[in-house]
Order: sequence, then C-alpha cells, then structure tokens
Amino acid sequence: MPTTVLERLVAVLRRGDVLPPAVPPVGADPSAGRRTGEGGALSTRSSLSDLAAAVPGLRDELVDRARTAGLLVGWVAVLCMPAWTVVDRLTVPEQATAFLVVRLLGEIPMLLAMFALWRLPLGRRRPELLTFAVLATVQVEIAWMIARTTGASFHLLGFTLAIYGSGCILVARPRWTVALVAVSGVALAVFGLTARAPMTTADLVAVVVFMGTASIVATLAHLRRYALNNRELITRIRLEREQQRTGVLLAQLERLSHEDPLTGLANRRRWDAELTSVCTAARHDGGVVGVVLLDIDHFKTVNDRHGHAGGDEVLRQVATLLRARVRCEDLVARLGGDELAVLMPGADLDRAVELAEWLRVEAGELQPPGFAPGELSLSLGVAAVAGEHAYPMEVMSRADEQLYRAKITRNAVGAPQQVLGVPAG
Repeated sequence: MPTTVLERLVAVLRRGDVLPPAVPPVGADPSAGRRTGEGGALSTRSSLSDLAAAVPGLRDELVDRARTAGLLVGWVAVLCMPAWTVVDRLTVPEQATAFLVVRLLGEIPMLLAMFALWRLPLGRRRPELLTFAVLATVQVEIAWMIARTTGASFHLLGFTLAIYGSGCILVARPRWTVALVAVSGVALAVFGLTARAPMTTADLVAVVVFMGTASIVATLAHLRRYALNNRELITRIRLEREQQRTGVLLAQLERLSHEDPLTGLANRRRWDAELTSVCTAARHDGGVVGVVLLDIDHFKTVNDRHGHAGGDEVLRQVATLLRARVRCEDLVARLGGDELAVLMPGADLDRAVELAEWLRVEAGELQPPGFAPGELSLSLGVAAVAGEHAYPMEVMSRADEQLYRAKITRNAVGAPQQVLGVPAG
C-alpha cells in the first residue's frame, strides 16, 4: 500500500472535532492560556495528558480508566495462560509439560506487573506500560511455543488474541498496540531462527496471515477507538468550559445586580435586603442598628458647573472615602442620585455620629480636578434603633428626618439625642 494512501487512511481513522481555545473570564489575562498551554486547541490527535490538563480532576479519571482496562486484560492473561495447557495436551502432548513450565514461569513477571498496577504508585503513573508488559510476556511465551510446533493453528490463535485485546481494550495511545505487534514479530523471528527445526512453508504462511491480519485490524481499531474516546473527552471538556464560563457570567450578573456601576457601592436592591436582614437579627437578639444617610450639598450646581463627568467624579471620590472609613461589617450603598448611605450593624448612636463627623470633615478636604478647595461638602443624617423598634422603615425615616435637618444649614450632621428603643441615662 503506498505511503500516501496509508497516511490518508490513518488520518480518516483519527479525524475528529477540534476544541477551540478556552475563552478567559472577563478581566483575566488573555495570554495566560497560551503560557500554560491550557487554552490551546485540542483534537482527537491530542494525547491523553494534553486532554487531562484541560480539566481539573480529569487526569485521575483517565488513569483509573487505564488501570481498570489494564487489570481486566492482565487478569484474563494471568488466568488463561495456564488454562491453555489443555490445548497443549490435545495438540502437542509430547511438549505439554515443557509448555506448562514456560507458562508458569511467565506468570511471575505478569503477577508482579499486575501487583504494581493494582497497588504501587507506578500503577498510577504508567498503567499502560505495565499492561504492555503483561501482554508482551504472553506474546514472548507463545512465540517460543509456535517455533517448536508444527501446524500450530491453536497457538497462532492465542498469539493474535493479545494483539486484538490491546487494540480493542487497552486505554492508551495506539503506539502501544504497534509496539506489541513489533515485540510479537521480533520474538517470533528470534525463536523461529533459533529453533532446532525450521518452520515449514505452510506454518510460515499461516503465521504471516494470522499476524498480518491481527496487526492491521488491531492497529486500525485502536486508532479509531482512540479518536472516538478523545472526541468524547473533547466534548466533555467543551461542556465543562461552557459551564465554567456560564458560572462566571452568572456570578458577574449576580454581582452587577447588587452593585452600583458608577461607584462600585451596593445598590438600592442590596441595601434593602441587607437592612431587612440586620433589623430582623436586631429584633431577635436585642441588638442595635445604626444608619448614616448623606447627600452631596448643591449637587445640581456641581453638575451645572463641572458637567456630569465632574459630578460622577465627585460621587466616586465620596464613595472611596466612605469605603475607607467604615468597618468591614458595615455596608456602603448608593441609594440613588447623590444620596449615599452607611448601614452599621451593632453600632450605637455615638459610633454612628462619630463616623458622620469624620465623613463631613474629610469630604470638605476632597478636591477633584477642576474644583476649588472646600467646594464640596456633605449633609448627613444619623439614626439608631434597637430591639423591637428595629424595622427598616423606622430607622430610615428617622435618618431621613435628621438628614433634612442637616440640609437646612448644609455641611452638617443631624442626629437624635438617643437610640430609639434604649432608655436615656
């Protein structure tokens, strides 16, 4: 068969889908996949190690597949080789004893390989090599027997079974079947040339026909099965990558649904949910809930004078100031327009007022590009409720009332005399 025809045949047998490079998550380094090799294109011609590197945990699964197939093939070989003594006694009774001795001697390396495949770390690192060792031992034994018999059709049948088993069961690259065919041929040639009686022409033709047929069928079957197996893995990798990408997008959507896009603060939806949760907990355990509401003074004038870009920059700088001043358990939110808020679970009125004063003073020191010193100021309203009075509407209405008081003079903090729900003195 011409080389080009053979190459085309192999290409058809190995042809499969190509997995495109993984799409990195938003914000990820697009060159990361190229550096690690994980984002490269994979196809049915990719090795199992390349496919295993594409999905975490897949390598262990592929190793388990290879070990399971190896143990299956190995135990069949270990059990069947001595059992074939029955065939020896029927076909070559005069050599049955010698053949049994060879078969039993061959059990030693096969059992050692099986033990390593089953229990030793080597069995997880190189399962295909150990399986190949078992099958190669079988082929060497049978090649020795064929060279010492005449008309050994039964032994030739056994000689091809290991090759078929390798091509149809072994979970490894097709090169292992090719290697087994090569070992079988070399062993048969060596034992045939060193035998006391040369093989007859009929036996030689039978060997060539049996071996040639088994080698071609097993190799082509292994090539096709390997391509189909890789295609299955590629489909799985594609699905897992899509699931991962979908998960990232859903996480981003969830984050965006609770986040103000301009300032990065929590939005009104998250504020309402968190405030309800904190108030419920406070009513249950008698805790305190503090809230600070704030407006940027004369924000419409700021927009008129500096444009909406200037107003946006003011909101971003004030949001940064709030994030820097609050505790990790506090929540900072943009409720709408220039109205911002701080939720302070467990904070008493004094702590809330102290935070509001800090924010008022430090906001006066902000000077975005194009702004005059002291041009910015905040009006803040503070409220705190405790115990059975801890309801979202209650605390928000009281904070809004204090904010209204502060906006009468601007650049001020409005606060009640005491926490609602906690007796004075």
